[in-house]
Amino acid sequence: MSVAGTRIRLLSICPYPVLPATAGGKLRVVQLSRQLTRLGVDVTVLTPWHPRQSKSIVGDEPFRVVQVPYPFVLPLLLNGRPFPYQYWTSFHPGLAALLRRHVAKADIIQFEHAQFAGLARHLDPRMPVVYASHNVEYDYARAECLSPRAAKVVGRRIRRLEGELVARSRHVLAVSAGDCRRLEELYLADPAAMTIAPNGIEPPGRRVFDDRAAVARFPRLATFRVRALYSGSDVEHNRDALRFLLAKVAPGRSDVAFVINGSCSRAFVRGCRLPNVFFDPEMDRFDDYTGPGFRGLNTVTIGSGSNLKLLHYHSRAMPVIATPFGMRGFEPLS
Repeated sequence: MSVAGTRIRLLSICPYPVLPATAGGKLRVVQLSRQLTRLGVDVTVLTPWHPRQSKSIVGDEPFRVVQVPYPFVLPLLLNGRPFPYQYWTSFHPGLAALLRRHVAKADIIQFEHAQFAGLARHLDPRMPVVYASHNVEYDYARAECLSPRAAKVVGRRIRRLEGELVARSRHVLAVSAGDCRRLEELYLADPAAMTIAPNGIEPPGRRVFDDRAAVARFPRLATFRVRALYSGSDVEHNRDALRFLLAKVAPGRSDVAFVINGSCSRAFVRGCRLPNVFFDPEMDRFDDYTGPGFRGLNTVTIGSGSNLKLLHYHSRAMPVIATPFGMRGFEPLS
């Protein structure tokens, strides 16, 4: 990973803050960056600025994080009105100029998602580019749309951008063989220029998990011997899984406590009156719900890529209940 004693400088461009790494895409960026650093690559991750991405947690990582002072709060405010975050962030006037000095110091540019693909048009044609896909962005972004009309508009734009990025990249990293096949189908991607880089996560080490924090937050949890955890961000494959859990599973299992952790819970808090369901939107409290009696749930049936919650549960030595679709990319674990 070096040439004549000089470390290769890789610039990873990500369209959202990655620290703290509490959910799928963030975990993938952080884990890939850690592993590349251990292999001798000099990694810098470019992200939007966010107050929670503090200097203290950035300083704990072996790679560098550069926060770009760009108004990405607007796409967050517009998310779902009627287009998803992927669509709004694909418009970024002036961003290429802000990144120019960072790009000039890099040997390789790695795009973590397709919505910044337009930046590749500003690169020197000789600059090596890698597309580190987290899923098939065309499929993923369309699934986030609330109407067929929005899906058509979003799909047209994201397919063009992702196609450009695949064509421009010397190499594509995909999370599963299924994603490789889909990228070939959509963009005639060269199989010889693709590598499967599965999602990964580090176990917490020698740590004792108990249920005191969970019971302190929700005292009624103490009355349930069996508890189930569903954890995830506010994206459609998680919302779809929760609609099924709250409508079909939890009402018939009053003996089980269901904890819904992460931002996916926000859409259901007001409408759910089940006494055995508990909502905690703070993803960084995940470990509070991995103690005695907790099972991990991975009931997703739609989406692209692979689902990191499966590995997140396993890293805490939790028993896991999953749909066959939820095992995609991790079939040997089934």
